[in-house]
Amino acid sequence: MKTRITTTIAMLFILLVGNVNAQDAKYMAAMQTSLQQFGAAKAPADYLAAANKFEQIGTLAKTEWLPYYYAALSQLINNTMLSKPEEKEAVLTKAQELIEKAETLNPTESEIFALKGYIAFMQIYVDPMARMQTGMANAMGLLGKAKALNPANPRPYYIIAQNTFYTPEAFGGGKNAAKPKLEEAAAKFETFKPANLMMPNWGADRNAELLAQCK
Repeated sequence: MKTRITTTIAMLFILLVGNVNAQDAKYMAAMQTSLQQFGAAKAPADYLAAANKFEQIGTLAKTEWLPYYYAALSQLINNTMLSKPEEKEAVLTKAQELIEKAETLNPTESEIFALKGYIAFMQIYVDPMARMQTGMANAMGLLGKAKALNPANPRPYYIIAQNTFYTPEAFGGGKNAAKPKLEEAAAKFETFKPANLMMPNWGADRNAELLAQCK
């Protein structure tokens, strides 16, 4: 399945110097720079560089889950630009390792389980014949947990809808099956407000593009 992620992330952070210590300010500045790098990425090498930078921030910050989250997301997008199964497998394995580090730091975050589910979907499509049966149950279970942890989070709804869109009609997918799911995700995106500027806020544009193709 060919997948493209349209990522919309705010690039400017308001740092109130009197309210943050030097370590916090250093972390936020590093994240700002890395998110800008991520937002400008276009090629696999760009996303790999962004992933490495986020992972480095996570190693230094120690208690922050967002760097590992964005490192995993960067690797996931990198995977969509690769064609060789062995390359995709290596990148997705790394993405899974990174998101599991994020989960260790925040085991009740909906965004983490949404991305884990997305990675699980992408791992299926490296070898669908061997992985579809068990992999689909795993991916849907992770996305179900993401929904349960935060029903307002639009990303698990979008990820499921996108997967349905690209699944052949003979297997229960296609545009007609995806349309109500994309509409549900669109409604979630309409009302969703991230807790702060660094929190994940991607998927709305691509969801709208897929929905337009269903009309």
